[in-house]
Amino acid sequence: MNKESIRPWHLERTAFVYVRQSSPTQVKRNTESATRQRRMQEHVIQLGWPAAQIRVLGNDTGNSGGTQHGRDDYQCMLDAVMKSEAGLICACELSRLLRDNQDWNQLVRICRHNGVLLADEHRIYDAANTQDRVLLGIQGAFTEYELAMITERMQESRTQKAARGELYEAFPPGYICRHALLFEKHPDSRVQRAIEHVFREFGRVPSVMQLFRQLLGEGFQLPCVRHGKDWRDVEWKAPRYQQLVDMIRNPAYAGIYVRGRNKTFSTLDENGHAQKKRRRMAREHWSVFLEGHHEPYISKEVWEHNLVKLANNTHMSQSMNSHSPQNGNGLMVGLLRCRRCGHKLHAAYNKGRVSYVCRGGDTQRDAHGKSCFCFRATRVEERLIELIFEAISPAGIAASKRAAEQLAVDRIQQRQLILDRIDASRELESRASREYKQTDETYVTVRRKLAQEWEDSLLVLQKEKDELTRFDIQCPQMPTPKQQKQLDLLAKDVRRIWNDPKASMVLKKQIVRTLIEEIVVDLEKPQNEVVLMIHWAGGHHTILREPTHWKKQRGNSDDVKRVIGSLRKMMADDAIAMTLNRTNVRTASGTTWTAEAVASFRTQHGIPEFARETKEKNGWMTQAEAATWLDLSPMSMTRLVQAGIIPAEQPQKGMPTIIRQTDLSLKRVQCAVAEIKQSGNRPLSHDPNQLKLFENHDF
Repeated sequence: MNKESIRPWHLERTAFVYVRQSSPTQVKRNTESATRQRRMQEHVIQLGWPAAQIRVLGNDTGNSGGTQHGRDDYQCMLDAVMKSEAGLICACELSRLLRDNQDWNQLVRICRHNGVLLADEHRIYDAANTQDRVLLGIQGAFTEYELAMITERMQESRTQKAARGELYEAFPPGYICRHALLFEKHPDSRVQRAIEHVFREFGRVPSVMQLFRQLLGEGFQLPCVRHGKDWRDVEWKAPRYQQLVDMIRNPAYAGIYVRGRNKTFSTLDENGHAQKKRRRMAREHWSVFLEGHHEPYISKEVWEHNLVKLANNTHMSQSMNSHSPQNGNGLMVGLLRCRRCGHKLHAAYNKGRVSYVCRGGDTQRDAHGKSCFCFRATRVEERLIELIFEAISPAGIAASKRAAEQLAVDRIQQRQLILDRIDASRELESRASREYKQTDETYVTVRRKLAQEWEDSLLVLQKEKDELTRFDIQCPQMPTPKQQKQLDLLAKDVRRIWNDPKASMVLKKQIVRTLIEEIVVDLEKPQNEVVLMIHWAGGHHTILREPTHWKKQRGNSDDVKRVIGSLRKMMADDAIAMTLNRTNVRTASGTTWTAEAVASFRTQHGIPEFARETKEKNGWMTQAEAATWLDLSPMSMTRLVQAGIIPAEQPQKGMPTIIRQTDLSLKRVQCAVAEIKQSGNRPLSHDPNQLKLFENHDF
């Protein structure tokens, strides 16, 4: 060992002993390597440095030597070299310092000009010496080559194993690997039910955030098997938001094995040093995609639908229905597109009133920078709601039956989740009891700790049992006869469901977005009208025109009496009030109608109230009900009424029509219906792209 390279002024400076291991796994398992590296401190003392002048740097363990990023101790040592405060840099192997040849040569150059020595177990190197500098250069080149060869061999082995679907690094909740190369569902049925519950509920809510809030409100817990633990040791924890996002994105739940969803790229920072970054790759760039690899929780179609749902929930997309519906009052938010510039319209709120504004399209703006146009939403959305009623009314009975079935299924599933938690708590209590009883009485402190754990497990078990009792009391078997009766009534009156205070705007917006793809809107100034082209999900279009300004019209008493007398055949007082307000009919004082005002007017003029028995006895039907009875589309029914083939009573333009069931049996009506059904060009032909509002999804 060439100690003659050491000068007295070297010994006056600090000697650095650098300790590093490449990965956290090496730090955990290869403890002897770290011990061997730290013994280099004794070697430096033998070289002549006092212990007070030696500094051991060991905080970079677990970091690769291929980059300087994330290695704070190395940067500290480099600063000392630059400031001529370092006299020696020592490592068990000099490859511990750097595995990038360019960075290595830069370090050697700095040490040369600042008089810093380098040392390993066998030799001291003086960078100012030509022969030593050549040896150091060779070591740097070989170190980089060695790392590249090791990495290449490892990556090739991993690639071949991944191509066979046999490379596993971590398992998502609900999956385990009990036997080599076998990726399978967790055999515990409680674990499987919990995973299925997450995907089933995501199919019902508009976003992951709402799913997260709902699960927390239910006290739901996700199963988890910690890395390195036995697969039987299942822990139950409250879900995290990002955990739910990862589950929904993960193709493993669809039985698909993939690799390459994220890739590592090497780039240079502003100082020219190599750094690695991870990027998410598009699906077409995934290196491995094996369908049917293992038993799935959901189908591939459901997984792809969930991905689209996640992507659409971003607020920056310019497509229609781009994000999940929120609780705002605007029913058409996210659906409106300007016909002039093609930009989406934004909702503006002022004291509870909603307006829609187009802020795009510089070519349509004047010199003052005003937007394309804006319009008040109230009347337009009222008209849209009427169109929605016509579309969904025939499905009311089917929805009622499905709601009754779903209530019963939901209750069974929720109760089963509580039973699963009770079983898990009972197993935990049993293990705690067994450990306590099997511990010898002489271990007083240990038995005291085990007794506390047993007591805690008993409390958890009792808490879950109390929760089951509370659930059975608050949520009896559903639907009850009373609930079933209410569902039957609601099936015939969609308006009551829509106007119910418990019906949230999120639910209403989901219905609207199921039926409508987008609405193209423009403002026609000569007519002072808002024109909306409604693009329905089935491929049909409807044009809706509405004036931008409305005058409040006070209704003549006789006219109002005639209108209410007609409407009461089909509607209750609250629905009549909404219809009168929508068609600009006002009270004698010029105010809007309420259910109480309608009831008072009826009493004053001797008009009987709405009664379902009277309606059925007289055979009064709405146009939608008549269309269902004749098995016609709403558009065909409208054409027959407009042509006068079917007699209909309409108290005022824009109001619902009333049809007698006996009139549907008229010969001219039956002939017209038969002709429509036999025609090969019916107004609403079957469209395979038509979305179904009530469609079963098997998760």
